[in-house]
Amino acid sequence: MAKRQFTERGFKGTTLDAVAEEARCAKGALYLEFADKETLLRAVVDETFTAIRRSFAAEVLAIASPLQRLGETLRFAYRQYAREPLFGRLMREDPELRALGIGSHEDDGRAARAQLEQIRGWVDEGVALGEIRADVDRETVPFALGVLRSAPQQLVLTSGLVSVSQERVLEGLVQLFLAGLAAPPKSAAKPGPAVKATRRKQARRQS
Repeated sequence: MAKRQFTERGFKGTTLDAVAEEARCAKGALYLEFADKETLLRAVVDETFTAIRRSFAAEVLAIASPLQRLGETLRFAYRQYAREPLFGRLMREDPELRALGIGSHEDDGRAARAQLEQIRGWVDEGVALGEIRADVDRETVPFALGVLRSAPQQLVLTSGLVSVSQERVLEGLVQLFLAGLAAPPKSAAKPGPAVKATRRKQARRQS
């Protein structure tokens, strides 16, 4: 109930009294559990992201292919945006929520650095396996991923202008992202001298 109110009304529009009334519990009992609205929001955010991290581990981290893991990271973000309205609100970096300083800046910095290193590690793994281009700029991949994750917010602004569904556009972005990272198939590699000589001989026989 608290999550729904924060999502629909924002931080300023939500009150502990309204949450208690909707939950049909005594106001005093709610105030004993949560001293103020900020404490309640932090609890809601922590619970929401704990569930998201659990889903991410099951749906993304278990994927063996690092290239497909990167693509599924985008798809996961798009699914969460649709499934979890509060996730979408946090993705928009709502100034009301940012002003609360959810988590310390030090904790936020550590988490951000860990995420950057995780994505770069996947890129290195993909290069080693021959799935990802060896010339890809590994430092920029996490930032490209972060920009693409915000695509649903941008599509809201153009929802009435195009006939293509949002789901189709988002999947197209995933495919373009993967195509930009993917190593060329071995069959497409430049032929060596021996292959070229064989092809010349075949051409002479046919002429």
